[in-house]
Amino acid sequence: MSLIKFNPSKKPFTIGVELEVRLVDNRSYSIKNCSKKIFKHLPKKLNGFVHKELLESMVEIVTPICNNAFETTKFIKKTAKKIDKIGKKYNFRVVALATHPFETKDENKIFPDKRYKRFEKEFQIVIRNFLICGLHIHIGLDSEERVIRAYNTMVNYFPIFLALSANSPFFNGEDSGLASYRSKIFEQLPRASIFEYFNSYKEYEELCKQLQNAKMIESFKDIWWDIRIHPLFGTIELRVCDSFYDEERLKLLTLFYHSLILYSTKREPKREFLQIIKQNKWNATRYGLEGIFIEQNRVVTIREKAIELIEEMERENIFKILGYQDEVKNLKKLIFLDSLSKIQKEIYKKTEDFKEVIKLGLI
Repeated sequence: MSLIKFNPSKKPFTIGVELEVRLVDNRSYSIKNCSKKIFKHLPKKLNGFVHKELLESMVEIVTPICNNAFETTKFIKKTAKKIDKIGKKYNFRVVALATHPFETKDENKIFPDKRYKRFEKEFQIVIRNFLICGLHIHIGLDSEERVIRAYNTMVNYFPIFLALSANSPFFNGEDSGLASYRSKIFEQLPRASIFEYFNSYKEYEELCKQLQNAKMIESFKDIWWDIRIHPLFGTIELRVCDSFYDEERLKLLTLFYHSLILYSTKREPKREFLQIIKQNKWNATRYGLEGIFIEQNRVVTIREKAIELIEEMERENIFKILGYQDEVKNLKKLIFLDSLSKIQKEIYKKTEDFKEVIKLGLI
């Protein structure tokens, strides 16, 4: 059955957030395969808002449909605390890190699920090394035309959000040298990472149909681009971000994306060469906000481009329309803060203790 017919959002520009988190032992901070304990003891009112994930040491917190970033951030915090409360009974903690700094694939168990077993059979060692967590943000849109325009715009700008969320410098006990090693792990999947522009929603449908007909995918859910159209929800989904837990950063990054989607529906996007897009993503992956951003034969830093976009949106009253005007100063400040990746490295340099690094992501 095809699941690619676009289902317009009944209320455009509503928002939803999905945060993947890990479960670790409350003393050693090693990963703990105990997500089944959560589902067994989760309050009924949270059923449907906490999802299983690929690993038994992971769960995903999913907000309801919200009106703004304030609501999503509040829900994430409240739900994470509920899960952490269960953890106190079973000696685990909830931590939001895109990569755990010293775990190995042998410590993990894949959740017993038909879909995940299919992935394990298809992707082999790639999926066994898939020890990563991300942050996804959905914005509802009410037409195919709007969703394609927003999608094509975000093809250009998604590296900014990778840079803002970069939180995975360590993997398997080693400093990767990157701000976001998670993004490089994710890129190993055949339908992940960099995507392409579409001239129309019909063109996007044609691509999905070809993949379905070849039995490469069961539905659009088996496409994992950094920006993804979600036809069933009627949303444009940002998927490139590293998982992290910092309430203020989460709120500001979310409202930035929310605002940029509204902004993007009001203009025709410029198209860049695919190699330019790939280079911009690498620059964000390697250097975070200090990386170079290339567009239309000009070169700035990713930080400078983020500030340009914020100021453009401010001039067009985008933040005011969405109720974020009072947060613009805080958003600009965020752009100049050290990345979480850099903070992780500084903590490890000072303590030489990965446990102290993990504490940065504790809920």
